[in-house]
Amino acid sequence: MKDNNQITNKDNGKKRFNFRISDEVMDLVCKWYESDNCATRNEFMEKAIRFYVGYIASNYNQDYLPKIVISTMKSIMRDSENRHNRNLFRIAVELSMLMNVMAATHDIPKEALTKLRWDCVEEIKRINGTLSLDTAVDWQS
Repeated sequence: MKDNNQITNKDNGKKRFNFRISDEVMDLVCKWYESDNCATRNEFMEKAIRFYVGYIASNYNQDYLPKIVISTMKSIMRDSENRHNRNLFRIAVELSMLMNVMAATHDIPKEALTKLRWDCVEEIKRINGTLSLDTAVDWQS
């Protein structure tokens, strides 16, 4: 059964459909259709309908969308963790090399190391972990 408001146009595969729209909504269409790069008001309304139908469909697919978001966030976090872990490993290797050179070239008593460790912990807390060579030189002066 064919609706009286619907006429098929075989030239472009579209259907003509008459409907009523408030003046306020029509004013919005006239105001915004060009800013959305639409050639016609009809194109703008068709895009608006597609957008709204997608919005409604997303409400029915709430289980699907969060899974995609969670999966994406997990992937981002995994990549970030891998990058941080590689950097921490690289820094640990360099620090180990430095400590071994220091241990080989200096005869430091165990008590002095223990005191230095506690002093360094307090200093790092005080400067909130933003250690630099300049800070260390100033601290040793």
